[in-house]
Amino acid sequence: MTRHHTAYVETLVHVNCGNCDGYWGLSDIDVDEITAEQWYCTHCGHEAELGELVRGD
Repeated sequence: MTRHHTAYVETLVHVNCGNCDGYWGLSDIDVDEITAEQWYCTHCGHEAELGELVRGD
């Protein structure tokens, strides 16, 4: 009997800090959830909302 692989799809968000331009990622998160919160930069601690959401086509 052949068993198929199981694939799970997650949303991955790449964030660039508006203060230090440091980069970090958020995974498995809803777009509405990320725009409703303040986020802390993991590099410099700068707190801000997310601005423009750039969607890749």
